[in-house]
Amino acid sequence: MKPTSNLILPSMMVGIYLFILSIVQIPSTFSNAESSISLEIAIQTALRENPELSAIREKVKVAQAQIDGIALLSNPELETEFVGGIDGEQQLELTQSFQLGGQRSHRKQIAKIQLEKVNAELAAASRLLTKSVKLAFYELVLVQEKLKLAKEIIQHNEQMHNIAHVQFETGDISVTQVNLANIQLQAALREAATLESELQLAQLEINSLMGTLLEATPIAVGGLSDKTFSPSLAEESDGKLGLESQGNARRIWANYAAKSPQKFVLEKKMKLDSLTAHALAHRAALKSMRLNAQLTEIEHRLAKAANIPDLSVAGLAQRRPDENVFGVKFSIPLPLFDRNRAEIDAAKAQQQVDAVKMSNQERQIAREVMAAFISLRTAQKALQFYEGPLSKNVLTLLNENLELTRTAYELGEAELLEVILMQNEFTKTRFAYLNALAASHKALAELEFAIGTSVQLLP
Repeated sequence: MKPTSNLILPSMMVGIYLFILSIVQIPSTFSNAESSISLEIAIQTALRENPELSAIREKVKVAQAQIDGIALLSNPELETEFVGGIDGEQQLELTQSFQLGGQRSHRKQIAKIQLEKVNAELAAASRLLTKSVKLAFYELVLVQEKLKLAKEIIQHNEQMHNIAHVQFETGDISVTQVNLANIQLQAALREAATLESELQLAQLEINSLMGTLLEATPIAVGGLSDKTFSPSLAEESDGKLGLESQGNARRIWANYAAKSPQKFVLEKKMKLDSLTAHALAHRAALKSMRLNAQLTEIEHRLAKAANIPDLSVAGLAQRRPDENVFGVKFSIPLPLFDRNRAEIDAAKAQQQVDAVKMSNQERQIAREVMAAFISLRTAQKALQFYEGPLSKNVLTLLNENLELTRTAYELGEAELLEVILMQNEFTKTRFAYLNALAASHKALAELEFAIGTSVQLLP
């Protein structure tokens, strides 16, 4: 029995060790389900893990392989022939064809342009994904902020509901006011439940864009009021764009940094015509159109070059019973019936199609820039009602009035209806302010997508 006990003890130790490891790993597994993410991390994760973007990267590899796979020469052709018996004749022919008119060079240029087109497609998809992630991130932050405010309102409504019950028991208020407090509490609970569902949908959307687990519950870090860049839109175009000099830029930086070292806001005046010109120079979609035009031009040249017949050179070796014969054979087809007119005419017609498409694309880009410009300007104007010099800290005043009204209600100096009206006004204004903040961030993301770069890269 002693050998048996020696085997049982180590096996028990191993089992205990594995059990401890499983217990230690359980919290880390659950902690990964909920994580805090910033906008930068969300964008980087999406650009790295998004499945659609990964598929386009594979297309880049395919296009590069097509360039590398263009051979210098076609494969030679070997032909042999036997005639007669042992003393019969044997003929060996090795043929190599050569493309004339620079056809291989044209094909290589076409393959390179195809690679540039796929890279342009990757850039366009990356910009679109970046915009989508920004919109999803700001939506997630918006719902989080609203849900946080809704939970605060629930706490206050529970306090008012408890106070109403106490006042009803002492005979200070009627049952209708108690019911009113209960209705207000239920309305706040319904609003919070709706926001909980919206939060799950917002998390699902950003998980889908980032390529992470759909069941994860990411928490967006950074409030809607956090700004690192605040563009200033000009109403009319005067031909000037941006900061006037680097000296002014340094002075503005120093002034803002002195006032708020942790938060610097850079302002730029952006004109519509300058934004449109910038978009026409940087939009990947328009670059892809231009590459299409180049591709059609080279295909037109290739079609013309293909009209030149290929030259075939063959080396001959013939063995006869009495002698061996060697020779060279040249062959070239005569372009009498097929002069490749169909491909030449099709490529020429495609050039006109490309010109029309490019013009339409330029117009579409200009329209997108104008629409994004108008949306951002409208969002900024709406935000000024809450943050501008004429707002007089309306949110602060509403908050103070609400606190005073609640205190007066607790002391029995204000009616419940007054508290409800003041709280509804505060909630409505606060939600409207959050919507305006989110709309401003989203409009800026739309403008950056329309111009093809970040607004911080503007001259």
